[in-house]
Amino acid sequence: MIHGIDQSVGSPVALAGLGIYARIAMNDDVKIIWIADRLIESFGAPTVQPLDPIENLVLTILSQNTNDVNRDRAFESLMRQFGTLEKVREASQRDIASAIQIGGLQQQKSRSIREALDRIMNARGRLDLAFLEDLPLEDALSWLLALPGVGPKTAGIVLLFSFGRPVFPVDTHIRRVMIRMGLVPERGDPHPRLNRILPADSTLMQQLHLLAIRLGREVCHPRKPECERCPLRSECVWTQDHGSTSEDEVTSSIDKGGIHQ
Repeated sequence: MIHGIDQSVGSPVALAGLGIYARIAMNDDVKIIWIADRLIESFGAPTVQPLDPIENLVLTILSQNTNDVNRDRAFESLMRQFGTLEKVREASQRDIASAIQIGGLQQQKSRSIREALDRIMNARGRLDLAFLEDLPLEDALSWLLALPGVGPKTAGIVLLFSFGRPVFPVDTHIRRVMIRMGLVPERGDPHPRLNRILPADSTLMQQLHLLAIRLGREVCHPRKPECERCPLRSECVWTQDHGSTSEDEVTSSIDKGGIHQ
């Protein structure tokens, strides 16, 4: 389960069928929907179960620069030691860091978690982010981005997967896939570009987010991508330029723990 998502097979939600693409110029707006349709056709449409926004925030901070298994272990350790996130907020940074050590970067993450929970409590009087559902989308994003340890990815995950708001979060796997598909440049933050070309459809965004991560993990590896298995191969700029056996690697600050928060 990723961000409250059960990866079971459902029905495609993007443009129905593939024949329509033969009659449309494959500009970027069309291409992003084509990608979503192809991934849904290949992997099935994941269904979503929303997570509590505070838990989602903490989980996403814990996920930075680690895998899902270690993220979940760190969260379980945190809850086992403190019981509630209210108790985590009252704990010392040193004790929080000790509890989440398995996830790595425990000093940085413990500071971010404690300070973020403190700011929410001070601003709202309780650990509750429900008010974000009623704010204009840009204001909700700005509010989250002002929290320690929260970047575009973390803010987007909280809004998309806890509130169903149409913000597309980009992690390192999604970014690599979208670079290779020719939709974003190799440098800079990919969030503005992808959020501009995607329709404001939260279900589509949730499914594309999950499935592009799956593609990046299972097929579109940083080195030696398995292009022969890829459902996006026919429109992949990377494959056209490098061939399916290239060992070239997409790297930038986001792959090295930079703007992916």
